[in-house]
Amino acid sequence: MSSTLYIALLITVLGTFVASEDPGFCPDYTDKVCPYYYKINDCCAQSDCPSYAICCVQACGNVCRMKADKPIGTPFVDGTECELGHVFPKAWYQRWWEKITSG
Repeated sequence: MSSTLYIALLITVLGTFVASEDPGFCPDYTDKVCPYYYKINDCCAQSDCPSYAICCVQACGNVCRMKADKPIGTPFVDGTECELGHVFPKAWYQRWWEKITSG
């Protein structure tokens, strides 16, 4: 009975070390320029992605990607301004109005 307890404790400790590993890196991506005039953000925080993935900044928006071994891509920094879903650029009059109303 006590050996089972020790094995369970050992598995728990090892699982804790595996879970606390480095978050990983973003892999490289093929499309360096986005062909669309809008972006599609699938994630706006690392917590938006599954545990095996990382939120990465790409040309057409933020996406959850499998972790890579080498730091090639750009990870999304939590706290950076972001909006989930389709994000269209603001028209000139929207930017103008924000400039006037912000002071």
